Amino acid sequence: MQQDLSTLNRQAIDMAREYTGAVAWPTVLLTAAVIAGVVLTLGAFASGALSLWLAIPLYAALTYMSYTPLHEAAHGNIHGGRDNMKWLNDLCGYLVAPIIMVPYASHTVEHFTHHRYTNQDGKDPDYVISNMAKGPVAMLVTVFQFMWVQNSFFAQKHWVKATVREQVIYVMEIAFSVGWRIAFIALVARPDAALVIGASYVIGGLFTAYWFAYRPHIPYQDSTRYRNTNSLIMPRWMKPFEWFWLGQNLHSVHHLFPRVPFYRYHALHREIEPIMRAHGTPIVGVFSRKPV
Repeated sequence: MQQDLSTLNRQAIDMAREYTGAVAWPTVLLTAAVIAGVVLTLGAFASGALSLWLAIPLYAALTYMSYTPLHEAAHGNIHGGRDNMKWLNDLCGYLVAPIIMVPYASHTVEHFTHHRYTNQDGKDPDYVISNMAKGPVAMLVTVFQFMWVQNSFFAQKHWVKATVREQVIYVMEIAFSVGWRIAFIALVARPDAALVIGASYVIGGLFTAYWFAYRPHIPYQDSTRYRNTNSLIMPRWMKPFEWFWLGQNLHSVHHLFPRVPFYRYHALHREIEPIMRAHGTPIVGVFSRKPV
């Protein structure tokens, strides 16, 4: 049986190779769209052309969407196998990082640790997100804890091993993420400017923490390959939400094959689903959490 599973795993690896290596132009376009959306939304709000109650959900949505290019850049998925295009990968990462307020240059340290120790309490830095199960108040508190981990992990766990260049870039990214927000609030010079910046970040961060990190890993009890992340199957009527989710309902594919771009998760999932089922991957309803 183990030999059969090993053979199936090799087959899945071969299938996944077909989805990697190319420059991820859709991710580049997503990066450009998010940057343009942020500039237009905050610009329209600052000029009075957009109300606070429209600016908050728009900027919150863009906050969530900004994490996917950052996540892809951290894995090197934007330049794929083209080393001469790594500048494009890094550019996308640096551009979106100040929106979600997660330093790009240091994110790989935290995120790769999460991949190495997925669902292991005390080792997986993202394990803190499991506290969302404790209730509404804990859910909100966990968002801030989660974002703190994303920003502080490098300083706490990697600082002494980092080069001076890495340390300087990390500090500069943190300063810029905080600084542009302060500058925007000061320039707009209206009380609601702080609200649109703060509320949008909390809502966007909550959505990111809950749908990108928390739901795909429930129940946080298995750290083995193929079983440490879920495939969350959604009803047809939720397709628009699934598109906005940017494929992360199939986060299992990402943990199996991190170099596959997010927009190819569904295609690869269809190919390797029998192999995933043979390995015991949780393929469950998004709400019922029952096997599908």
